[in-house]
Amino acid sequence: MHNCELCGRNMKGRGRRVEIEGAAMTVCPQCATKFGGVSGGTGRRSTGMSAPPSWLGKPERRAPPTPHRPAATKSAPKPRPRPRGGTLLDDMMLIEDYAEIIRSARQKKGMSQEELAQRVGERISTLQAIEAGRQKPNNKTIRGLERELSISLLEPIDSIPIKTGRDASVAGPTLGDRVVVKRKKPKKSE
Repeated sequence: MHNCELCGRNMKGRGRRVEIEGAAMTVCPQCATKFGGVSGGTGRRSTGMSAPPSWLGKPERRAPPTPHRPAATKSAPKPRPRPRGGTLLDDMMLIEDYAEIIRSARQKKGMSQEELAQRVGERISTLQAIEAGRQKPNNKTIRGLERELSISLLEPIDSIPIKTGRDASVAGPTLGDRVVVKRKKPKKSE
C-alpha cells in the first residue's frame, strides 16, 4: 500500500499523479480533486496549468493595458519633506508644566475645553486628562494645541556634557587608577 504524499492517507492502488504548485505528487483521489490538475498516470491529462490551491481564493483578473491607456508604472517613493528651519520633533521634549500652560492659555483665549478639543481634533476626555497632567499629548495633539493657543510646548533636548580629565569633585580612585596595562615582551630570535 502507498500513502498520499499530501495528506498521508493509505491509498488502494497506485494513487493519482498530479501537479500541485509546480510539484508532481502521487496523491489520493480526495486530494487530487481538491488540489489541481492531473499530470500523468491514471486520469486526465494536464493542460499545463495547475489550479491554485483552494486556500488562496480566486485569482485576480487584470485587464491587459490598452493602447490608449498605458500600464501604470511604479515610481520611486517621494522623499519626505524636511521641516523648514528649526529642529525636528525628535530633538524636542515636552516641557514639564505643560498642563498649566495649556489650561491658562485656553482660559486667556476664552475657549471651553469642548471647543478646543474640537479644533485640535481630540476627544474632550483626552483634553481634560492632558490639562489635568494625567496624560501627555502625542505629537499631533501638541502641534494642534500650539497652533490654536499660540504657545510653545516643546523645548530642545540639551546634551549632557561629558567630563574629561581628572575632576577634583570625584571622590576616591577611578577605574583608570586601578587598571594595570600589561604589555607583551618581544620574542628573542635565536
